[in-house]
Amino acid sequence: MIQMLYPLSVIYNPKFNCIEIKLYNSKNQRIESYFDTSFLAYCISRQRISVDGIKRQTQIQKYDALQDKDINLWKVEFLNPQFVRKTHKLEGVWENHVKFFQSYVYDSPTSLGMPYEREKGMLVFQVDYEAEARVRDLIKLINPPESDVKITEDLARLLEYPAPQLVRTSLDIEVMNEKGSNAIPNPEVANLPILCICFTTTNGEKIALMLVQEGKPVEIMADATQILFFSSEKELIETAFKIMNSFPFVITFNGDDFDLRYMFTRALRLGIPEDRIPIYFEKRFAMLKNSIHIDLYRFFSIKAMRIYAFAEKYKNNDLDTVGKALIGEGKLKGEKQWVSDMSYTELANYCLKDAEITLRLTTYDNDLVIKLMLVLCRLSQTPIENVTRKSISNWIRNMIFREHRKRNMLIPNPEDIKSIKGQLASAATIKGKKYRGAIVVNPQAGFHFKTDVGDFASLYPSIIKVHNLGYATVLCPHGECKKNTFGELPHWICTKNRAVESQLIGALRDLRVTWYKKKAKDKENPMKEWYSVAEQSIKVICNASYGVFGSDEFALYCPPFAEEVTAIGRYDITKTIERAQQIGLTVLYGDTDSIFLKNPPKEKIEELIKWTKNEFDIDFEIDKNYRYVCLSERKKNYFGVLQDGKVDVKGLTGKKKHTPKIFKDTFENVKDVLSKVYNDDDARNAKFQITKMVKGLYHQFKERNFTDLHELAFNVTINKEITEYGKQVEYFDEESQTMQKKRTEKGIPQHIRAARQLIAKDYPVQIGSTISYLKVLGKPNVKPLELAKKEEIDVSKYIEFMRSMFIQVLEPLNVDWDRDILGICSITDWTKSD
Repeated sequence: MIQMLYPLSVIYNPKFNCIEIKLYNSKNQRIESYFDTSFLAYCISRQRISVDGIKRQTQIQKYDALQDKDINLWKVEFLNPQFVRKTHKLEGVWENHVKFFQSYVYDSPTSLGMPYEREKGMLVFQVDYEAEARVRDLIKLINPPESDVKITEDLARLLEYPAPQLVRTSLDIEVMNEKGSNAIPNPEVANLPILCICFTTTNGEKIALMLVQEGKPVEIMADATQILFFSSEKELIETAFKIMNSFPFVITFNGDDFDLRYMFTRALRLGIPEDRIPIYFEKRFAMLKNSIHIDLYRFFSIKAMRIYAFAEKYKNNDLDTVGKALIGEGKLKGEKQWVSDMSYTELANYCLKDAEITLRLTTYDNDLVIKLMLVLCRLSQTPIENVTRKSISNWIRNMIFREHRKRNMLIPNPEDIKSIKGQLASAATIKGKKYRGAIVVNPQAGFHFKTDVGDFASLYPSIIKVHNLGYATVLCPHGECKKNTFGELPHWICTKNRAVESQLIGALRDLRVTWYKKKAKDKENPMKEWYSVAEQSIKVICNASYGVFGSDEFALYCPPFAEEVTAIGRYDITKTIERAQQIGLTVLYGDTDSIFLKNPPKEKIEELIKWTKNEFDIDFEIDKNYRYVCLSERKKNYFGVLQDGKVDVKGLTGKKKHTPKIFKDTFENVKDVLSKVYNDDDARNAKFQITKMVKGLYHQFKERNFTDLHELAFNVTINKEITEYGKQVEYFDEESQTMQKKRTEKGIPQHIRAARQLIAKDYPVQIGSTISYLKVLGKPNVKPLELAKKEEIDVSKYIEFMRSMFIQVLEPLNVDWDRDILGICSITDWTKSD
């Protein structure tokens, strides 16, 4: 087997004051390090500066895209990255907030996730000639403009090179419960012994390390390949450390906040020297000295991954929910609630099951998840620990910043962009938004049989590409470009220079639409699975790209750029609807990038597709074929039944994760009735059945005819520390004579109010816990399921929620809530009846 080295992680090593690259060795399947002592932390300054720790200052020239000119600057290099902080308050300084390790990645010719070998102490790229041939074929097929060839080629190379087989182990621990207390053990204190540590590996091993408990008979029949008992907890933990060190990757589920954090603190308490503990911490991240730690809880919590890569198959981010959604397996449910009460067999099986689910979440579908991580690491040039923990805005920022460094472009400060281009030209129509967003056409309410949905392929990424949008090209400094406006906004777009954002997002969009999306569906393609991963990775970045550029927290946020994207989107869909109506198509509804067309003839659809391509240079295609669609008068709320009977629900409360089971079950029954509608007679029958169901549920609440409070519980996951919830306000502290910040009760979510009640009663609550609460009479109007009683239920609140949920289905069916559900007869109804 040929040895290849894959750089996957870049960190700052404080011991040697240098960059350390962690490389995966494909031959011996271990992590090895490469140290670069030549690279120094630096910032860019308008003039020479005088602060501590400077090693040298060198005059350089960089291209300033905002001004479209080269400028003379100083590169200020420091003896230690810590000294860069001393420049944070200086004016006329750039790139001093870029983290040292990420700055190295931007500047380095070494690409993360790609194959290398060591030659004379250097990392040398290893060419894959088959992959390079595919890249050449790709470029010929896409035929990008000359200015975009290099960037398209570079991105294609990252996607065409095959992935290494990454050997890994998962880890899960179980800790003794404190007697008389329901509290989860505190990893910062770690005062309770670890009873069990389990590993499952890609080599097929299932290892259980068990602590001998006094008075508990040793009778074990666990599903493990190896079970080891320890009379010493210290030896148990040291053995676990040896196993961890023997694997290049250690996978956990919430290991950052619990498993590895608890092991670290517990090891110190038991007298294990810190230099023999393989765990260390970077703020809230648990890192490993000899391996790479991936926390799946963090990865599956990334919103863009949940929505675009996993199609919202899971709502909560806990192991049980994600496991059931993606691999069809959840945690073991035993009779005993606390691990301290379990037999050795029960304990080992319980812990092993968690470790097994954790590993399988990275191995199902031929290592889909681990390959997604690798491809995203390559595309974003973000170390794999960060790409699996940080939001997509970090990935896109890193892509763009690295491209800036490649082209010797100055990375602007956010205030530079805002000072030049900080004004908006459109007013938001939705409260809380900064500018006007997408257009939503009023729907024609009711049942509509044989309805197709036409969809613009990647509308916003396509607009960014086609219209050359970027922070430097919108409202550029060239007088001759001011005539190049589009849509209703006064913003002009540069005709002289190409925007980096436009090139990057455009190249990814073209690669996906022209190559990877098609190849991923080709059953004859031997690389079908890998191309599917590549296609999903591009989809995640492209679909989330506009949201990033439209956020004022993004490093390159440019208000006119963001609002121009939506303005052009409004223009494109409005003109497409007008064209559809001109050629005789019936438009039922339109939203952002989709148009609902009633029973459209094939030749008319083809005509519209051809027209949109010629007019906007954006692909328009039929995305869904509904047997029928039922539109509400409410925008973004509808349901449709596809040809296979699947009910497609948009924006309806019944499918949301927090909705109580009693409502979800009824909603599923409603969907089942709707799936069996084929004609007007079926629709009338469905209306009768659904009205009967909802009316029955209303009377069940009105008469308090419920016994299982679990069915009434709202279920919400805690995603951050309890202390981080609530509105933050500033106040003047008399003692320190300074302005301070504190959290107030205002804005505390209901599930946190319930969680506080659990904590007061010593119930286990932590990040990742799902809180089940009920709406009750009296303040604070909620109670956790564990503490609530039937007579406390606030029936009026549940009926209110029920109305808001089912009215969205009842309205399109022409069912009146007051008349048909509550039985309230108006004067008009009474007169008609008489």
